[in-house]
Amino acid sequence: MPKMTYDDRELRQAGLRALTRELGFSGTVRFLRQFAPGEGDYLVLQERLFQGMTVNDIYCRAAKHSRSRKKSST
Repeated sequence: MPKMTYDDRELRQAGLRALTRELGFSGTVRFLRQFAPGEGDYLVLQERLFQGMTVNDIYCRAAKHSRSRKKSST
């Protein structure tokens, strides 16, 4: 039977065990990263990074990057 009251440390440990049991280690890390606070203003960054580019330009650039990463990892 699960414990009914936890201090903060015990709660984190129990939560991490449950996440790891259900998602595995990499899934747990990916899940937790979603809650990390970001910094800066993404919309301003997005405008600067993709200025003058079409959606097709961005897609082609991403596809090229993905292909080059796959080649370098083999």
